[in-house]
Amino acid sequence: MADDRTSRYSEFDALMARHQRLIKGLCWWYAGGNADRVADLMQEVMAALWHWRHTLRPGATALQERAWVHIRCRSVFEHMRRRQQVETVAIEAVQDVAEEPPAGREQIDHLSADLSAAEQQLLELVLDGYTDGEIGETMRLAPGEAARMHAAVIEKMKQKARITE
Repeated sequence: MADDRTSRYSEFDALMARHQRLIKGLCWWYAGGNADRVADLMQEVMAALWHWRHTLRPGATALQERAWVHIRCRSVFEHMRRRQQVETVAIEAVQDVAEEPPAGREQIDHLSADLSAAEQQLLELVLDGYTDGEIGETMRLAPGEAARMHAAVIEKMKQKARITE
């Protein structure tokens, strides 16, 4: 029993070590660089990741782990924003470490407002530079489904752009 618990802790510690830079960067960006708030957010995120650790598929690839951490961090930030515990930037502004928001992001946000949660997740992964194959693996989609879904999302956004012109 003690070995099982030790194994769980060491696996979680290794996961956190692999993604510490990502987590710290996201917390820094979200807290606007305020060191005290970053430390508080880091604690919140670590507790939430420990709580949600069972949702990470055993044997997940590095890419799947990174997407899982990124999505879970954003969930914590959104929860914190709703609780209005910290002054924050808009959730859409949270980018990966050292990334600048892409040009036209406001327009993308406007055009993607009507997408489903899965379509929004796919779009975020596309904007983060993931390929359709990586997206399919991350979202656990059948081969080719990510490409079809990607094309459908782009078409929906194009139609909305035509309507709003």
